[in-house]
Amino acid sequence: MTTPPLLEVQGLDVEFTTPDGGALHAVRDVSFTLRRGETLAVVGESGSGKSTTALALLRMLPGTGRISGGSVRLDGQDLATADEPALRAVRGARIGMVFQDPMTALNPVLTVGRHLDEVLRAHDGRAESGARRDRAARRARAVELLRLVGIPDAERRLDDHPHQFSGGQRQRVLIAMALAGEPDILLADEPTTALDATVQDQILTLLGDLTRTTSTALVLITHNMGVVARACDRVLVMYGGTVVEDGPTAEVLSRPRHPYTAGLLAAVPRLSAPSGTRLTGIPGTPPDLSLPLAGCAFAARCALAEDRCHTTTPPLTAVTETVSAACLPAAERTEPLPPPPPPVRIDRPAPGAVVLSAEGIRKTYKGRKTFKGLQAFKGGDRRSFTALDGVSLTLAAGETLGIVGESGSGKSTLARVLAHAHPADGGRILLDGRDVTRPGRAELHAVRRRVQMVFQDPYASLNPRMTVGEIVAEPLRAFGTVPPGERAERVAELLRLVGLDPAAAGRHPRSFSGGQRQRVGIARALAPEPAVLICDEPVSALDVSVQAQIVGLLTDLQRDLGLALVFIAHDLAVVRQVSHRIAVMHEGRIVETGAADELCEHPRDPYTRALLAAAPEPVPVRVPAGAVSA
Repeated sequence: MTTPPLLEVQGLDVEFTTPDGGALHAVRDVSFTLRRGETLAVVGESGSGKSTTALALLRMLPGTGRISGGSVRLDGQDLATADEPALRAVRGARIGMVFQDPMTALNPVLTVGRHLDEVLRAHDGRAESGARRDRAARRARAVELLRLVGIPDAERRLDDHPHQFSGGQRQRVLIAMALAGEPDILLADEPTTALDATVQDQILTLLGDLTRTTSTALVLITHNMGVVARACDRVLVMYGGTVVEDGPTAEVLSRPRHPYTAGLLAAVPRLSAPSGTRLTGIPGTPPDLSLPLAGCAFAARCALAEDRCHTTTPPLTAVTETVSAACLPAAERTEPLPPPPPPVRIDRPAPGAVVLSAEGIRKTYKGRKTFKGLQAFKGGDRRSFTALDGVSLTLAAGETLGIVGESGSGKSTLARVLAHAHPADGGRILLDGRDVTRPGRAELHAVRRRVQMVFQDPYASLNPRMTVGEIVAEPLRAFGTVPPGERAERVAELLRLVGLDPAAAGRHPRSFSGGQRQRVGIARALAPEPAVLICDEPVSALDVSVQAQIVGLLTDLQRDLGLALVFIAHDLAVVRQVSHRIAVMHEGRIVETGAADELCEHPRDPYTRALLAAAPEPVPVRVPAGAVSA
């Protein structure tokens, strides 16, 4: 006999009031169930309603958000209409939340032990033990929680602050905090997005072990289809605030019924795809949810759309015994959608002469600090830390050098040293054959014009007070490459070059999507006409479809402008497809380098093999939860 669902969501609607008094329908008619021990993935592009749906379950909607319809029943109790005392009894104790960014979710002035103690005191007496604990008992429980999530030397680490942990360890601390109330359901909002492959694999293994050993149900919000295949029993695909497909992970990923699901899967970079193949994005952009939607929300971007799709809203209908899809043609088809076409090879010219090289670069940070999660100090000197230890590389015109490695391996430090944002402590940097390791002021100005950077976070790297036109024109003024009277024309040219409308020059960054902001960042980097573009995790915060667009843009710009690219990322599949060569970094050193295809297919260093083994692929490998029926 099948057990009743632990959580049952029916017809959930969420609205936000816009500044002009209108309504933005962020979530529309969302329904799903969740059973004990089950892992449910919620996937979709930014703006699809994933995080809003999760926050609505706990009535934690920001600002003017409110549940305008439907029900959220936890063991029969409707949380959508519950009063505040009832919600406080649920938050943390029955439903725990793991947020995306641990650095903003953790208070930097409190120790990890203090964080855990606050949670334990808040839920004391409500957990299964029922008894109130004294301070010593709470500390013992905190140590137990840190050990449960795999933090070594847990007793001592309780007294450390968040900045003394790596990104993966901070995420484990958030999971420990969410588990402190012994919840029945864990909501994890993009818990692995900014993590490298090996740490991501560790977090997914941890979450999987927890669901199996504690029967905790897990809702995993992500845009990474590899994570879905690796960790989830079922998948809920959202678009435009609605559910467009729902079913078992293995069936949805291998036989998608909705064109949007198929498009997401086609956009996923595959580690098996050879170097020089183009990622396939989904054309267009998601709908504006502040406007009325007529027909299917995806119709404007769908290559299979029929006339009726633009006028008739499709209901979520069972298309097989286990899969439902909100697509009018899919409801009439007996077969799944055809597989995507094979990857298209890009016609890339051969790289030219060497434009940038580094020889034995060293960089040491002074002071008692922990950088990027590296906890071992070199040479036993606890007052300094060597981030780069004899790094050498070359980069030719028209070539892309991919750099991969775990957080703390030295990738970003190397990028900043090559761009002369940080000085090198040893070794040599040569640009066009000239030694520019320690340039004078005038020479530094010239070097920075030739070597530009594209940063990871398109939200933090653009000045919110400046218009896009001012942001792109800033390097033109700084380097004096274009006369004042011609700058507006050059800005318009740069915006067109990166696929943006020149009319957008008068708007501020807040009015753009993440992918559009990254295009603005690329336009700014291209403004002084550099020879080298250093891209530090330029797509890690972006959806797979937007990621494909940005990677395609960089590839086209390289071909048209002859740029040399340094492409830093933790996604090996993206790095393989975009790069001519790959360098693997570990503990401040390059441990292996070679042609992209050769290195991925025949790795020599054990660390490279470990990175490749940890990279998730969108091929279902999850064993269905055993605790979903009785």
